[in-house]
Amino acid sequence: MQQIRSYFSKLIKLTDQEWADYADCLVKERYPKKSFLLEEGGSCDFIAFVEEGVFRFYHEVEGEEMITAFFFSGDFVTNYRSFLTGAPSEHYIQVLQDATIYKISKKDLHDLYDKHRSIERLGRLIAENLYLMVAKRLDAFHSSSPEERYYDLVNRNSKLLQEIPQYMIASYLGIKPETLSRIRARK
Repeated sequence: MQQIRSYFSKLIKLTDQEWADYADCLVKERYPKKSFLLEEGGSCDFIAFVEEGVFRFYHEVEGEEMITAFFFSGDFVTNYRSFLTGAPSEHYIQVLQDATIYKISKKDLHDLYDKHRSIERLGRLIAENLYLMVAKRLDAFHSSSPEERYYDLVNRNSKLLQEIPQYMIASYLGIKPETLSRIRARK
């Protein structure tokens, strides 16, 4: 849990009581490789902090998997659209490596927002960071080459990336596996 508190402290300083109240709402869960944190059609009523492991966020289009995000240790993982609206998820969140997460339910989080203004502010700052990450990814698809997008992903977490199948990385980059092979061969 110290990893979560360190992450929070970069955004806002919580008092010991605020942190204790937050920590009391966290549920530690372990997931084996290839299991699902969320499946299409399910409602996402949680936000989770990844202590260890790797997740992929994807949906299917005409039987083909389209990966839109990877989540690594130190990231928050959720389907934020489903979390906010309560609508069924159109995406899957699958475990790519055995994982340990700390989950907080939507109800508990909203109760904390009502109790502590600073935790509500923290939630807003995290949501703003998530928006910036999504906006950066969208911009990259319009202004960066597949090779630049690949190296951006490598810089984010090169060690764990080596354990992700090439076809998944290619899907995330919006390219074919053969194109990714050529990019890797040029380095």
